[in-house]
Amino acid sequence: MERNDKIVIIGVTGYIGAWIAKQLTDMGYSQITGTYRNEEKAQQLQTLLPNLNLYKANLEEQANWQEVLSEAKCVFNQGSAYNPKDTTFKERGRTKEKGIRMLLQLAVEAGSVKKIVHTSAESTIAYANEDPSKTTFTEDDWTNENREDLFDLHMVSKTMEEKAAWSFIRSRENITNISMTTIHPTHVMGPSFVPWHHDMIYSMLHGDRAMADSQLYGVDVRDAAAMNIALMKSAEADGRRHFAAGFKTTYSAVQDVIKDNFTAEQIRTVLGDVARIIPGDVVADLLSPVQSTSYYQDMVPRMFNRVVYKTNYPEAYAYEYKDPNITVMEAMEKMLRDRNEG
Repeated sequence: MERNDKIVIIGVTGYIGAWIAKQLTDMGYSQITGTYRNEEKAQQLQTLLPNLNLYKANLEEQANWQEVLSEAKCVFNQGSAYNPKDTTFKERGRTKEKGIRMLLQLAVEAGSVKKIVHTSAESTIAYANEDPSKTTFTEDDWTNENREDLFDLHMVSKTMEEKAAWSFIRSRENITNISMTTIHPTHVMGPSFVPWHHDMIYSMLHGDRAMADSQLYGVDVRDAAAMNIALMKSAEADGRRHFAAGFKTTYSAVQDVIKDNFTAEQIRTVLGDVARIIPGDVVADLLSPVQSTSYYQDMVPRMFNRVVYKTNYPEAYAYEYKDPNITVMEAMEKMLRDRNEG
């Protein structure tokens, strides 16, 4: 892609999307268009990045999409269709399927789009396998969205969405031969470019509750954004799925870094009550009566640090942030600044 090509970021006010916009701007890209849902957030981002062209648009309806995609060369999809009336994860999946198919059809109709970089998730790869002895996963694997007792049903809708995207790209409907690559972030952590995002650290550790200790693959949000851009530039990435995992740690190790480097008052400011982490072997023992469930087979191997994510494409991206401690500390510092300034 040339620096004067039109680049579209769907969900530009999002955690990764805002960093993609920031990094593209710093690299000299001059035609960046972003879509948003929230007017206030869009105005704040516009102040931070005045070069952006912003449109209010969502994947549940066609309004504004023709103008958004007109003359675009590459699309970063950080968004998903959402319908608050959906009551099951299968229904959410069908909504996401409809949304991604609409986007891809409109991209074909635009005629100019050459590539889609679609953000999926590790949860579309590494869960609900039928072989309980399987502990190593690559991008060749798929989560079985139809298996019962999944521990997190969000993976159902994301898997349905991604499969629908690949089906369209490989079908005769893709008459302009748009290429696609997908990125599958693990736990996304690190400082938010914008002040309204809670780091994954917050979602994992806040609240007066108990949780099992477990291994934790993660990626710094700045690497997640930079990897999106690297995949955009790479013809070798076309047609491939890519794990995004810069480091491996545990929930307890993340909590220890926070406790060792921040005061109790600072921790309360960011996290409020902090979750109690129970050793994984203790929880695994408690779960032994349900060993046949997908929940047990997915989670207990992670509690014993047995699951391995192995990318088929290690050459696709060189991570800058490989020390989880630095990512955790910089994320906490940014959330503290945002809280104190907000």
